[in-house]
Amino acid sequence: MKKLFQVGCIAATLFLFAACREDHSKQQHDQMQHDDQHAAVYQCPMKDEGDKTYDKPGTCPKCGMDLKKVE
Repeated sequence: MKKLFQVGCIAATLFLFAACREDHSKQQHDQMQHDDQHAAVYQCPMKDEGDKTYDKPGTCPKCGMDLKKVE
């Protein structure tokens, strides 16, 4: 009975460790995506507005084309 209790405690500890680690990785991934989106610059592929850039994806107010991410 004592051995079964020890195995159960070890299994529970490993499960909790894995669950916490997985959640932390997801938070880091979400934060990196959030940072990339804010650091990105978008521009109209037709250059209707010259070299004007935008900080969010969307459409060009002049021609309606999707803005492309500037590399």
